[in-house]
Amino acid sequence: MKNIITGEQARQIDAYTIRKSGVPSLVLMERASLAVAEECERMAGEGRGKETRILAVCGSGNNGGDGMAAARILYARGYQAEILLAGDRGKLSEDAARQLLIAENFGVPVQESCNLASYDIIIDALFGTGLSREVSGGYARLIEEINASGARICAVDIASGVHAGTGQILGIAVNAEVTVTFGDLKLGMILYPGALKSGRILCAEIGFDPAAVREAGVSCFAPEKADLERLPARHPDSHKGSYGKVLVIAGSRNMAGAAAFSAKAAYRTGAGLVTILTPECNRQILQTLVPEAVMKTYDENNGLPEELPSLISGSSVIVIGPGIGTSRISGKLVETVIRTAQSPVVMDADALNILSRHPEWKEEMRAAAEKRPGAGFILTPHKMELSRLTGYNIQSLKGKELQICVECSRDYGVILVAKDARTIVSDGREKNIINTSGNDGMSCGGSGDVLTGMIAALAAQGSSLFEAAWLGVYLHGLAGDAAAEKKGHYSMTASDIVESAADVLSAF
Repeated sequence: MKNIITGEQARQIDAYTIRKSGVPSLVLMERASLAVAEECERMAGEGRGKETRILAVCGSGNNGGDGMAAARILYARGYQAEILLAGDRGKLSEDAARQLLIAENFGVPVQESCNLASYDIIIDALFGTGLSREVSGGYARLIEEINASGARICAVDIASGVHAGTGQILGIAVNAEVTVTFGDLKLGMILYPGALKSGRILCAEIGFDPAAVREAGVSCFAPEKADLERLPARHPDSHKGSYGKVLVIAGSRNMAGAAAFSAKAAYRTGAGLVTILTPECNRQILQTLVPEAVMKTYDENNGLPEELPSLISGSSVIVIGPGIGTSRISGKLVETVIRTAQSPVVMDADALNILSRHPEWKEEMRAAAEKRPGAGFILTPHKMELSRLTGYNIQSLKGKELQICVECSRDYGVILVAKDARTIVSDGREKNIINTSGNDGMSCGGSGDVLTGMIAALAAQGSSLFEAAWLGVYLHGLAGDAAAEKKGHYSMTASDIVESAADVLSAF
């Protein structure tokens, strides 16, 4: 797992390391600047080498000091590096003033105005992680010039104009090709739209005290490939019952595909047995699409199926919602599962829309694990479904996604999987996972149904609800990335994601 921190946490970590641990601030700045300089040197090596013209555009804070020091290091290595002092010389921070003096002593040219289009690489050192107000006036015009310069842009710590804690653009932001950040990832460069401005992200270790990170109370994390070691183990001496029984309550007339995607994905992610409960009208198509699944059907016009209690009690995990519609009988199915399930339930799509109309069910869900050991809920809303569940309109969610996800998780007493370009998984208490795998090709019908089946399969094999949720999201994104390599972003479908899950899992 990689840590993800806010701008405020970054300042806390910096201050702790300097004041309590005794690491001089200029030492941290020198290490940060060296990381930026080495990345610029790499970029220069792809172009004109030592003939590369490099300009560090520096504000008056410590971020500007990082840029000044990086320019000095590059100048000392023989590059045509210069400094554009965008901030007021009289308002420089103590460390930035010291770095400017050192750079001038080295002979680095310091400009107060210049033609940005004449440089090959621009180091963006205008603002750091502390920016909290909209960029305007001369700074806004300068960012416009940086973006229009045609130069390759390397941002220091975070692209200027991006809010480090929310990812929102504060009026205007630099379009970085690469961001060299220090210590840990910043939340604003992971969430959109800030992620679009950050380019490729490099995390440089510059010597922060690990105790400072613990003291800051980091609660957001990003999965990485090493975390796939947490996948449920397979054993030679096993049978289908060893890997769980998934009940998929899904589909309605003309909506058989949702059930098929969830069931197939559950099998591809290792579930031992999948049973589909769906209206009789879907029997033939689903038996054709997923012949491995056990088929149970009911007449939508004759009330709840008689087998429902035994199916619920005999399942390791229950999926409910994909394609079921919001009819009266669908509502009864959701209510019955909420009130009687003894095992984990993954709720998606129409089940969430039904739930949003019944706030009285929240108490039942919150008390489920206490009343029925082994029960629990994972909700997987997309943005519109999250809006319905929380009462926030779509516009209100912007910039508050993490906060609202935590609130919703606590309110319903569930693990929440808020699906988006950066899916957030929250337990409502101590941990939030922000997924960075996946791509825009996954924006296609059925992709969410696939995710639901993958999460259910992991829970059925023994993963905790929280781990099944975030690991399923991460795997889903990796499968989407594998599918994009084969099919391209324009042409991939949900079926491609299902099939590519096998490619991802076969490597582990």
